[in-house]
Amino acid sequence: MKKEDRPVCPHCEETLKKWEVPPFNFSDGLGWGTNFLYVCFNDECSFYVNGWKRMMDVYGQVASYRYMIIPDTGEEGAIPFMTPMAGKGNIIDEDYERELMEREALRQSLSKLYDLMRAQDEAGILDFLLDEDIVTDARSKAAEYIGEHMDIDVIEPIRNHLFVDEVVKEAANSAIEEIHRRHFTMECPYCAEIIKARAKICRFCKSELEEL
Repeated sequence: MKKEDRPVCPHCEETLKKWEVPPFNFSDGLGWGTNFLYVCFNDECSFYVNGWKRMMDVYGQVASYRYMIIPDTGEEGAIPFMTPMAGKGNIIDEDYERELMEREALRQSLSKLYDLMRAQDEAGILDFLLDEDIVTDARSKAAEYIGEHMDIDVIEPIRNHLFVDEVVKEAANSAIEEIHRRHFTMECPYCAEIIKARAKICRFCKSELEEL
């Protein structure tokens, strides 16, 4: 979840942090029912700042509490903390978490691609390249394989695909160039049909190519 998608604290409008719950519950001991909570760790938050006085007045304890939301239910509440630093070690580093997820997605995608390569499943590899949901590096690897091993019949579906990812688009164009190089072909600049690289006249649209 992106930062802008996370809930904000109604007391200070700070974006809540993703917080890994400890293996015990602060209140009834029945467990949290979730792996993480959204918690406000803004030390200037009025809810937290005023909590020190309230906890002393009501319970006679040097402690405060922070605003929290249970992600699955949206239930709001407060979590007590004994010191300003308490609980901060459980804040989840979302950049690192995202990096791990991206690495795993790449690993799984490359594993699938290598299976297709071993099976010489050219249709599957082409579909892999054109799948916008697959990670960039894996699709670029598929483009590299296509350029080195596949025939000119894959050029048209690649040309007809609208690539959202500019990196993959560049890799796909490089693959097409490599296919043309291996087959001594080119695309007619007038009709886009595939012709011999040394052709003087396009055999499809009859355009003269001598000056190109």
